[in-house]
Amino acid sequence: MPGKPTYLVPIDFSKPSEYAVDDAIRLAREHRAKLLFIHVITVPVILPDDGGTAQFLDDYYGAAEQDAQEKMQKLAKQKKLKPQNYRFVIVKRGDPAHAIASQAKKSRAAMIIMGSHGRTGLQRFMLGSVAERTLRYAACPVLIVKK
Repeated sequence: MPGKPTYLVPIDFSKPSEYAVDDAIRLAREHRAKLLFIHVITVPVILPDDGGTAQFLDDYYGAAEQDAQEKMQKLAKQKKLKPQNYRFVIVKRGDPAHAIASQAKKSRAAMIIMGSHGRTGLQRFMLGSVAERTLRYAACPVLIVKK
């Protein structure tokens, strides 16, 4: 007998990702699924050139991880999530789309449920679309929430 399905929910704590969280919670309750939230911490664009890059990155990732943990606890409390119904994973470094697709495969996610910022034009050209790239890389269905 198969276990509960897992829905992977990438979260960057923006409004679009919060909309995806709301839909993921609703779907998880309807389908008795587990939720796996993933937050990807990317490399900062500007790095010091004084030879202190390693220490800077350690400090940066430490602060970013602590911030993400605090935001997730606040979000879980706000959404009334019970600890037994979700897990939270933080991935450091790497392309967010690859990290999301890789985590989905690793956790055997039945689906990825993610928000889209809806960027267009130059902003999309410069920043790309994590949702669009995730859709390309993922081996499971991807539900993109856009409100």
